[in-house]
Amino acid sequence: MRIPIGGLGLGAAAMLSGCGARREPTAEGRVVVRVWSMWAGDEEKVFQGVVDAYNRAQERVYLQNLGAVADDKILRAVTAGAPPDFFTLREPGYLAPLAANSALLPLDEWFHAAGFREADFVPGALALGRYNGALYSMPYLLDAMALFYNPDHFRRAGIPPDRPPETLEQLLEYARRLTQRAPSGAIRTLGMRPPDLIYIIGAFGGQFIDPRTGEPTADHPINLEAARYYRALIEAMGDGKAVQAFTMSFGNEQGTNNPFFLGKISMMINGQWNTYWFQKYAPDVPYAIAPIPYPAGKPHLRQPTWIGQNMFCIPRESRHPREAWDFFVWMQSEAAQLLFAETMHGIPNIRRVLKHPSLRAVNRPDERWKRGYARFLELVDSPNARYFPITPIAALYLHELYTAQDYLISGNKTPEAALRDVQARLRAEYRRWR
Repeated sequence: MRIPIGGLGLGAAAMLSGCGARREPTAEGRVVVRVWSMWAGDEEKVFQGVVDAYNRAQERVYLQNLGAVADDKILRAVTAGAPPDFFTLREPGYLAPLAANSALLPLDEWFHAAGFREADFVPGALALGRYNGALYSMPYLLDAMALFYNPDHFRRAGIPPDRPPETLEQLLEYARRLTQRAPSGAIRTLGMRPPDLIYIIGAFGGQFIDPRTGEPTADHPINLEAARYYRALIEAMGDGKAVQAFTMSFGNEQGTNNPFFLGKISMMINGQWNTYWFQKYAPDVPYAIAPIPYPAGKPHLRQPTWIGQNMFCIPRESRHPREAWDFFVWMQSEAAQLLFAETMHGIPNIRRVLKHPSLRAVNRPDERWKRGYARFLELVDSPNARYFPITPIAALYLHELYTAQDYLISGNKTPEAALRDVQARLRAEYRRWR
């Protein structure tokens, strides 16, 4: 994958270019710091470009990217006392168990010594790395969610293409009108791809854990309100089992078989990386972007989004923790944020970088993705940005919520029963951690 450097700040462009005639750095005479990352394929090549840029930017450390490593291998290595010097986590649910077992270095002291201020970071970026009040991971770009829709499908359904749904109630009506069927009754186009239940709970302002005790609150009254809405959204498009069967036929999102690209869905809640995918895989498919709708009776929840982060952690048994931290500090620089944002298509986690003109300027045809991407730069800083809490039962919690989501789509459980069962399983697991 070619790493585009057009539009980067001069510092980032210079790092990528190798500063003219300067020789490519080698490990000889340097401290070798090993990193395991979660990225594979084209994304691994992009991260390698960041590693190369860092190695050119200084002369004491040689960052060695050992390639894509799954979370389960990282956990085994940490348990065996043979981890790399730092690593990324794909699944944020593993952060709290690692921190609770003293397997990660707390970073607060170094954070403050580096002169960082929490106000400089997008809200939630640091909270996603905290467990029991201590910071155990640093972000390097964020993801955010918004509503994608096909304006041509809106026109076909008699909906003005410049009038995306503002409220969840409007979304319900749009999903009904946009769903199309063949004469046989089979679904041809689904008005709304069933979103992740956690996004709807977030839009309702729901609560996943008790802020005082940390105990799970899966069946919180607001969560139940969101689950009832979720079931109503499915029913607006038809029989739940038919919807479920239709979505089971969807191909891989990253490629030409994306159901949105094929016209199988009219709306979806998805992340900013899709703007690049549209340019790469479906340049002729029209799309527009709007904030996730909010409940009509809760206008204070306008412009919700759901965020996640690329989590970088230092294991307690790292051989070079200070050198790993130096890379973490570099990650927060404007040049490094722009470098990774323009190549990985993530969102900067430093607030001032969100305003950088290079992230919005479309100077070449291969930068058209920035038009849609720019919408996410505003949404990620919303006071109604939500994220899944860091808890030692996060992995089980998310698994159970996605299972409940399947029950809600099929109609095999009521919203009340689905969330009650989730809560029962989580309560038993949480007690083991107390």
